[in-house]
Amino acid sequence: MSQPTPFALSQLFTQLIGRKATFVQASVAAETKIEQIYGVYNVLPDNTAIVVKADLPLLGSFAGLLVGLPDSTVTEKLSAKPVDELLRDAIYEVLNIASAVVTEEGRAVFEKMVYNAAYIDGNAGKVLVKPDHRNYYNVTVEGYRGGRFAIFAPFSSTLGAG
Repeated sequence: MSQPTPFALSQLFTQLIGRKATFVQASVAAETKIEQIYGVYNVLPDNTAIVVKADLPLLGSFAGLLVGLPDSTVTEKLSAKPVDELLRDAIYEVLNIASAVVTEEGRAVFEKMVYNAAYIDGNAGKVLVKPDHRNYYNVTVEGYRGGRFAIFAPFSSTLGAG
């Protein structure tokens, strides 16, 4: 399955939040204690799964900018458990909008957002455990916290077709 380019990701998120967001291809990094959020997508017409794994502070920055919150307020709202409803809903919307660029083949449909990988099952669970394609990005957001963003995808029979 063809993965998006750092340029396409940077462009979408910069336009979405109205600030410069830069995605830079990265290598696999050791797991950190930074809380993660997972977005699960179904890719049509093949009905394959894609999983996005991102640092909560990064998605919080995108969401905060989407709803007009300053960085200090985003950090405060992310520390609340459960995460503040306004910010949680905005993170959900950010992941939904990301469906436009998580793959370059087919049409990705955002299905769900979870805070724990244990809640990812079916095809998405298999892709998360053993992806055929995995892309990692280090992301900076002008004036806000950045973080890591990863896309896990299966092999696609349509790769190279067309």
